[in-house]
Amino acid sequence: MKLRFKNILPAAAIALSLTGLSSCTGDLDVENINPQQVSKFDQNAIFNKVYANMVLTGQTGPDGNRDIQDVDEGASNMIRQIWNANELTTDEAECTWGDQGLPEYNHNTWGDSHPMLQALYYRLMFGVTVSNFFLTQTSSSTDATTHVERAEVRFMRALYYYYMMDLYGNPPMATTMDNPKPKQATRLEAFTFVESELKAVLGENANDNADVLSDAPVSYGRASKAAANLLLARIYINAKVYTGTERWNDAKTYAQKVLGDKSFSLLTSDSNGYTAYQKLFMGDNDTNGAQNEIILPAIHDGITTQTWAGCLFIIASTTNGDMLKQFSTGTTENWGGNRCRLQFTQQFFPNNDAAQDSLPPIVAKKAGDDRALFYTWKRKPSIEDESSFGSGYAYVKFLNVHSDGSLVHHTQFVDTDFPMLRMAEAYLIYAEADARINGGSCTPDGVAKLNALRTRAHAKTLTSADLDVLCSEWSREFGFEAMRRTTLIRFNKYGGQSAYKWQWEGGEENGKSFDAHYNIFAIPASDMNANSENLKQNPGY
Repeated sequence: MKLRFKNILPAAAIALSLTGLSSCTGDLDVENINPQQVSKFDQNAIFNKVYANMVLTGQTGPDGNRDIQDVDEGASNMIRQIWNANELTTDEAECTWGDQGLPEYNHNTWGDSHPMLQALYYRLMFGVTVSNFFLTQTSSSTDATTHVERAEVRFMRALYYYYMMDLYGNPPMATTMDNPKPKQATRLEAFTFVESELKAVLGENANDNADVLSDAPVSYGRASKAAANLLLARIYINAKVYTGTERWNDAKTYAQKVLGDKSFSLLTSDSNGYTAYQKLFMGDNDTNGAQNEIILPAIHDGITTQTWAGCLFIIASTTNGDMLKQFSTGTTENWGGNRCRLQFTQQFFPNNDAAQDSLPPIVAKKAGDDRALFYTWKRKPSIEDESSFGSGYAYVKFLNVHSDGSLVHHTQFVDTDFPMLRMAEAYLIYAEADARINGGSCTPDGVAKLNALRTRAHAKTLTSADLDVLCSEWSREFGFEAMRRTTLIRFNKYGGQSAYKWQWEGGEENGKSFDAHYNIFAIPASDMNANSENLKQNPGY
């Protein structure tokens, strides 16, 4: 079954939202979503909604008939808010806009009433609830196709709970539809649940092997065993942060399973003037070869998934009208706002010697690395004026242009799929786990994995790599892909330390360290108030 996201829910099912998690609605006006009032369970529609929740924010798009009330619909988009939370709070990006919540992100000063963290929290729990609804309604099915779909939904629920665990630490935990005020899980309990579910859908749990993922994706955009193996590798490489116990060997083992999966491979072929790396983030990345590396995409289409967020947000917020006079991003939207902090630029140009007044391909050539996709025209690498988009380099990684020269589906809304999971991550997890197992430095095996990515990027290969090199390589490979905060925390370069600083960290130009409690976001105050008997706020808030 191919995923189709345009108007995916019938009228009777539109109401599905956060039933069974009433505490998670907090003070929000969420649509009436009592499943008992849904006259007919549309299995295909709800199955699609589980995936579409990553991109779509309502039933009509790009706005109107939203899933969650009292939140700007575009701001309730999962990708947009995961990006903000994991990029603006780090050494990679800063936003010029004054929207409530953005200055707090830029300066690491958020609290429990942060509107964007609240919107993200409800979006993730909405995904959990839709998943629970599907699983409840199909619990007695003996149909083989349904069991594959159930495995995918269980994977997606684990993905949503992974983000809840990573971002909020100790989330409310509900796996059924009959608990209006779910109890709170510890981070360890959330980790154990995610781990158990992923192993179950891989067929590794002896007592639970009915719902098993396909070896290869049933169709592009759907989860397979590679997705579960990669998400397991991700939680294991971060296990010391999440549980206090190292799982380096497990991280390496599951990364290797991904690397050995014949259904996916690194994209290494340049074409039509675009490098293989660029093609991963273009409007035809579902057909240009990138689909063989992207293990789980959040599907976008300019016609059928219109949203003011997702990849449109990333493209439009990192470009402005002056930039589009020199090249096309494939969309008429150009908002300005998000640009690079100095430390991100220095991952490629440690001596601040990037090609000046140049377009991204020229800058990348000067860097000797295809990933250095900076726009430097009339800009300086340092953010001297926080209110000016022209202060600091722009990073032009995502485009709505088709690499084969074909027309985009829409000149405003984008076709570019967001890679939630891609195979390159397995290479870096393997290399990092290898280094951590071997005293902080990669063995030749680990260096080879690192060099596979550098070779693809036409960058100089390395003969050795320690943890500092690896931390930088994570930024070079996954810059602006909403992963940096998690990486910095794992490398002890985030809250609670003062050895590493970045520009405007803590609100000071040269950087000011901030407390370790910011390594976990606050449970939104609205949900604390709605479920005060079961929820305890994270320390420090």
